[in-house]
Amino acid sequence: MRSIKNIACLGAGTIGSSWAAFYASKGFSVRLYDANSDGARLGYNNAIKNLESLNDQGLLDNQGLQAAKDNITLVDNLNDLFVDCDYIQESIIEDYAIKAKVYAEIEVLIDDDAIIGSSTSGLLMSEMQKALKHPQRSIIAHPFNPPHLIPLVELVPGEQTDAQLVDDLKVFFENVGKTPVILKKEAPGHIANRLAAALWREALHLVAEGVASVEDVDKALHAGPGLRWAIMGQHLIYHIGGGEGGYQKFIDGIGSSFSAYWETMPTWSEIPSDVKEAAVKGMNQSLQGKSLDELKAFRDDKLAKILQIMSE
Repeated sequence: MRSIKNIACLGAGTIGSSWAAFYASKGFSVRLYDANSDGARLGYNNAIKNLESLNDQGLLDNQGLQAAKDNITLVDNLNDLFVDCDYIQESIIEDYAIKAKVYAEIEVLIDDDAIIGSSTSGLLMSEMQKALKHPQRSIIAHPFNPPHLIPLVELVPGEQTDAQLVDDLKVFFENVGKTPVILKKEAPGHIANRLAAALWREALHLVAEGVASVEDVDKALHAGPGLRWAIMGQHLIYHIGGGEGGYQKFIDGIGSSFSAYWETMPTWSEIPSDVKEAAVKGMNQSLQGKSLDELKAFRDDKLAKILQIMSE
């Protein structure tokens, strides 16, 4: 794999602009593009705001802030986007047909050894590869929002992805401070979003059934298991919970009591209208007038503090 120095961020929405800020903060030359000119300018401004937030949070010093800002260039056409491009971080709309059209357009513009990494949160690489003449250099590199803060990157190869590319990107992301995980087989939603989806269904169910409010369900997560999840996953948590007998003891002992939980959990695959109404009503009650910008600022400030502790 060629060394990665110049990165093209295709799509300047929430994820694309956050990716641009991350790569720029790590010293890469970043070009940012969006087919919507207004969205492109907004995305560029958001990328700069993300960098300034990193500076405010103590994650990027003043010198690094200015250098990172200088690393980002907003371009208005695909030809300029891909000049000397080594890696494309694609973050466009979640639609197979649209991705196929865009992939066909960009493949004729990029170098033969340029890598295409998709930020898709749920689509399959094998399906997207059908639009490519060189599918072996494409892979899903799915971040968790916001990418400029949260370290997770899910690497999901398609059926035609080169195995060496997977290994190379794992090393690349590790070297820039990310935490890459590799899927051995494709699954809609990958790993993290599947886990989140299972949890969300139960969170919705608890509210709809009147067990607890939206606010208290969220509190039960972030003040309880969420603290442990910041440092270890569910398998390891329960291994420790098993004491001297480890995971085997936990599964054979406490694990058997989970049947009573699972039997009462919902199995619906579409959110019922009454569940949606209860969740939205509960959320509106819990916000207490806070704006979206206030909530994002709160989230990012707390994430930065957690990351600082985790790096010690």
